[in-house]
Amino acid sequence: MSFRPGISDFFEPVNQQNPTSNIGAYYAIKAEEARKHVKYPEYLAPTKAEEIGKYRQFTNPDHKKNDRGHFGDASFKNLFPKGIEEFKHFDLSPDLGTEIDDEKFQISKLDSKGRDDLALFLETRGLAVFRQQDFRDKGPQFAKEFGEHYGPLHVHPVSFSAENYPELFTTFRPAGTAERYEKNFSDTTGSHYWHSDISFEPYPSSFSFFVALEAPPSGGDTVFIDLREAYRRLSPTIQKFFETLTVIHSNVYQNKIAKYSGQPARVSGDLFTKHPLVRVHPVTGEKSLFFSRGFIQRVDGVKKQESDFILNFLVDHVLSNPEFQVRALHRGGDSKAVIAWDNRFLLHTATLDFLRHNTGNRHHFRITVLGERPYNDVIGDGEGNKDDDEIVKEDGTITPPAERE
Repeated sequence: MSFRPGISDFFEPVNQQNPTSNIGAYYAIKAEEARKHVKYPEYLAPTKAEEIGKYRQFTNPDHKKNDRGHFGDASFKNLFPKGIEEFKHFDLSPDLGTEIDDEKFQISKLDSKGRDDLALFLETRGLAVFRQQDFRDKGPQFAKEFGEHYGPLHVHPVSFSAENYPELFTTFRPAGTAERYEKNFSDTTGSHYWHSDISFEPYPSSFSFFVALEAPPSGGDTVFIDLREAYRRLSPTIQKFFETLTVIHSNVYQNKIAKYSGQPARVSGDLFTKHPLVRVHPVTGEKSLFFSRGFIQRVDGVKKQESDFILNFLVDHVLSNPEFQVRALHRGGDSKAVIAWDNRFLLHTATLDFLRHNTGNRHHFRITVLGERPYNDVIGDGEGNKDDDEIVKEDGTITPPAERE
């Protein structure tokens, strides 16, 4: 069976005659009109004419050694001075995800050391859900500066954003009735789109911070997959084989959908980027698959049928096992949630399980921090480059600059 890149089916001639209604729905939104019906209109702005083609490829060559997790304290004393037990919390699963639902804990109040501990916390737990946060009311400038603590911020090529803050990516689905259900699922059984944020970039995302502005009272949640565990479940033979492979990621079909829908691009051109199929985390040294389903095109250096076989195996292995999935509940806009995660070893997808019901808007903004070029110790990065000048511990982690002589 052939492997089909994410949303590529839309451009088959037969499907153009009966296009899936859900495809391109985001870009069909008239932002200026929608702004009149949202609680936070400053976080729903279309691309301006002067922004078209303004931005270029984003790089972050020093992130591997400058990742803020290197400077975090393993006890998280700057994040939880009296211990996490001080706050109402629970783990979403033993290995992945922690939720803190306590207004006494505010990520907006963290100092530099606290933010470094937060980086290490995300690199350890993978995912955190913070509720009762004041973050959304701090304004776009605060959000931008908060994200910049962790590294350069990405500007999405074809999305809405905050007004005058292209670094703050906006997701929006307007209020509606049950009539949406038939329209969205008229030609598809599902709307899920598994991906790691901006994996098509040479320097994909390290962290994402997803801030709820408005959300349905239930549903519309985000589901996550732990790619560390997906790697651990493989046999040693397959693990070693996969460590030798590079995979081509691209935003070509995302750009095609945007162009088809009339959405202008802030960043011109399609990216085709090679990344190792197995990557090593620069702080923890853990290995994980880097299988960003929505953006992967094929395995590099093998024949088409061989690539299809490998990628279809990964679709089944990675996406179908509930034992390394968790669901981050949004619980409506009143929960004031901020969901943060490490893209380097997580996949995620939004869910549209609320469309049979009358709901208000689903409106969020996302801060997307650039990370390092994915690499492993066998093949280096996707181009076969290895960093010979890095100071590497025996366990594969990078020595923080503060600890070097």
